[in-house]
Amino acid sequence: MTHGIAKLALAGLALAATAESSALPDPLEAGWQGEPVCEKLHEDLKHRILRCTFPPGAGHERHYHRAHFGYAVAGGRVRINDASGTREVDLSTGSSYSSDGVAAHDILNIGDSTVVYLIVEPKDMTDVTTFATRYAAAWSGSDPVAFASFYAENGSLRINDGEPSIGREAIAQTAAGFMTNFPDMLVRPVKVTREGDHINFHWHWTGTNTGPGGTGNAVDLQGFEQWLLDDNGLIVESRGHMDDAEYQRQLNAGVDTPKTP
Repeated sequence: MTHGIAKLALAGLALAATAESSALPDPLEAGWQGEPVCEKLHEDLKHRILRCTFPPGAGHERHYHRAHFGYAVAGGRVRINDASGTREVDLSTGSSYSSDGVAAHDILNIGDSTVVYLIVEPKDMTDVTTFATRYAAAWSGSDPVAFASFYAENGSLRINDGEPSIGREAIAQTAAGFMTNFPDMLVRPVKVTREGDHINFHWHWTGTNTGPGGTGNAVDLQGFEQWLLDDNGLIVESRGHMDDAEYQRQLNAGVDTPKTP
């Protein structure tokens, strides 16, 4: 079989669909006769990479795919069952395909060699937004250690031109200071954007300075943090930006009423 035909055959594994089926598992969740067939090699906020292995006679129970790229590490002969029917195809080692998504399909290795392929799934901003929402909730909570867990072991947090807090222990101490000084503080996500390798987390912060030695005044500010994330989706570096002059003014004079986001 020529390389071009093999690519078409592989593409049959990933016919585009207009919607995912929420009733079905994804490829990592799906297995064969109660055993997993795919393993996660890597995941961050941009990609997930799976390796799926099918010995002769093994298959992949019915599942869906979101948009992905596939690469055959080791080819073979498989039977595919999807919306277009059932067919048998030969997959060539080294062939690849791209897919916009598959609503539902299942496959079975009917050959005499083990089939192995990689699935690379790009992620959209939904995953990053979920992370940011959880991060904001941690900022708004009373557990500085839980907040610091969003950072890599040697991650850093810096606010404006201040000295950075480096490492989870130092980051937890910084968070504890805010949580103590503003016991009712609330951090609301405003928007999350991607800028090259960085994520910009825009926030709306309100709170009352009723901690020890506090002024008793309320603050109501907006700003953002610029994140650099590691391969595990944890924050390596966060550079916070806010209007410090306005913060100091409100801290000493207060605001009439907190603005709603």
